[in-house]
Amino acid sequence: NVVGYDPVLSLEAALQLPGDRMKRVTDLDDLYEVCDYITVHVPYIKGVTHHLINAEALSKCKPNVHLLNFARGEIIDGAAVKSGFDNGMLTGKYISDFSDPDLMGHPRHVVLPHLGASTEEAEENSAAMAAQTMMDFLETGTIKNSVNFPTTILAPQKNSSGARLCIVNRNEPGALGEITTFLGSKGLNISQQINTSRGDIAYTVIDFSNQPEDPNVVQAELAQACKYIISLRFLGQVFDDKLGQPGTYFYVSWAQ
Repeated sequence: NVVGYDPVLSLEAALQLPGDRMKRVTDLDDLYEVCDYITVHVPYIKGVTHHLINAEALSKCKPNVHLLNFARGEIIDGAAVKSGFDNGMLTGKYISDFSDPDLMGHPRHVVLPHLGASTEEAEENSAAMAAQTMMDFLETGTIKNSVNFPTTILAPQKNSSGARLCIVNRNEPGALGEITTFLGSKGLNISQQINTSRGDIAYTVIDFSNQPEDPNVVQAELAQACKYIISLRFLGQVFDDKLGQPGTYFYVSWAQ
C-alpha cells in the first residue's frame, strides 16, 4: 500500500498514478502516521524544503519508520534523527546517499554511493531532456525546468497566424496592461497569451491572429513605451517549422 504526497501534482502526472495501489494525501501528517517507509523525492529549496522532516515531523511517525532520502541531505534534519535514535523514539534506519555530520558513523545511518545520475540511462535521458528543453524554448518560447524563470507553456492554437512574441519584464503592477495596450494600438490582435512570474521576473508569451509588418520595429517601440521591458523575442510561424534565422528579431533593452 503506497501513500503519496505532492502539493503540485499535475493532471497529467495524476492520470499516470496506479489508483488501485496508491492513495494520495493532502497533508503530510496523514502520511507520517501510517507509513513504515518514507522516501523523499523533492528538490532542495531554502526556506521551503529545508528540514522538511524535522523533530516535529518525526514525532508523528511510527517508531519503526525507515527513512530513505535520495534527494538532498538538507531535507531531513540529521540532528533530529540522531536524537530520535539515541533516545529510543526511532528504531528504524535512515538510508541516504549523502553523509550527515550529525549521523557520521551511526549504526542506524546507512550511506550509499551517490551515483543515481551517473548511470548510462540517466546520462542519456538527461542529455535528451536538455536538448528538448532548449528546442522548445528556441522554437516556441516554452520554459521548463528553469532555476530562475517560471514554467511557461502556451500550447499551439488552431488557425494561428504563427506570430508569437515572448517578453521578459520586471514583475510590476501595470506592466502587462501597458504591453497589451501598446500592441492593440499597433493593430495587433491577441489571440491567446500566458503571463507567469517568479520573484522579480515576469514572462509573457503572446500569440497574434495577424502578422506585424515589421516585428523588429514593434519590439523596439514596445521597449521604449514600457519601462518594465527587459527583453523581447519575436517568433514567426513557430508551429510550422518556419523559424528563419536563429535569433531573428531578438531585442534586449539594456543592450540598445
